[in-house]
Amino acid sequence: MSATLKGFSFSDVKPQPGFTATRQENGGYIGRHSFAISRAAWESGAANQFSKGQPITSFDDSLPFSWNFLKIVETEIVSEEGDIVMISVTLSGAQGASYNEDDEAPAPTYRLTGQLQDAPLSIHPKWEALESSAQWALGELINGNVKPSREFTQVGNYDEEGFFTPMRDSDNVTITFEDDALEFCKIIARGETTYSRPVITWTESAQGTDGLTNAQLNKLGNISTPRGDPPEASGTRDWMLTSAFQEQRGDLFTTDLEWTLSEKGGHDPFLYEE
Repeated sequence: MSATLKGFSFSDVKPQPGFTATRQENGGYIGRHSFAISRAAWESGAANQFSKGQPITSFDDSLPFSWNFLKIVETEIVSEEGDIVMISVTLSGAQGASYNEDDEAPAPTYRLTGQLQDAPLSIHPKWEALESSAQWALGELINGNVKPSREFTQVGNYDEEGFFTPMRDSDNVTITFEDDALEFCKIIARGETTYSRPVITWTESAQGTDGLTNAQLNKLGNISTPRGDPPEASGTRDWMLTSAFQEQRGDLFTTDLEWTLSEKGGHDPFLYEE
C-alpha cells in the first residue's frame, strides 16, 4: 500500500492510527504502533531512534504518559512509494513487579498438572515396606545376578544339573518371599522393573518489570510451600520447588515457578530442607 502524506517535513515522525495494547492474563502488556517518516530522514539517522528499549511515548505525544512503560522490542521497516518509510514497532512492558516476597504478583495464574512417569520399583511404597533382606535379594534379581525359584518364593542360582541354591542373608538364613515380596518377584520375573508413578505439579506464572529473586532461586530443590491455593493432599505429603523459568522480552519478564508434590511421608527433610 502506498503512502501519500501532506505537509510532511524532513524531520517529521508521524504516528499512524491503530495503536493497540493488550493486557495479558499474567499482568504484562504487548502492543503495536506504526509511524511514517521520510526516506531521507530515515537514512540520515532517524533509524537509530527506534531502538530496542525506547518508550512509545517518545514517538507519539498524543499518548498519555501512563503508556511510558510500553517499550520497543522489535522494529519492522517497509519502504513505500513517495519517499516514505513506514515503521511498525512491537511493544512490551508491565506496570508492576512479577513477584514480590511480601505481596501477591499483579495477576498470577496457577496450573495443576498430574501425569504418570516411569519410576523404578525400588521407590514404590510397598517396596519400601519390605524387609531389607528382601529388598536386597529382589535388587539382585533386577540386576540379573540371580534367578527366581519356580515358586517365586526365593531367588538364587541353578547349577548345570538344575539344582537351585537360594540366597542367604548376612546371618546365613535363606531369604524367602511372601505376600508383597512374592508379588514383586513375579513382576520382576516377567521383565518389569518399573511402575507408573503419579507426579503432581503446581505452577505459578506471572509477568512484570523484574525477574526471579535470589531468595526464590535459593529455594530451588528445597521443601517449599507454594503460593496461590494448591489442593491439600491427604497424609504427610509436602511440596518441593523443582523448576524455575524466566524469559525477558524488552523490559517485560515472564516467570514460572513449579512445585512437585511428594509421595506419602514427604520429602526427606535432611536432604531438602535449608
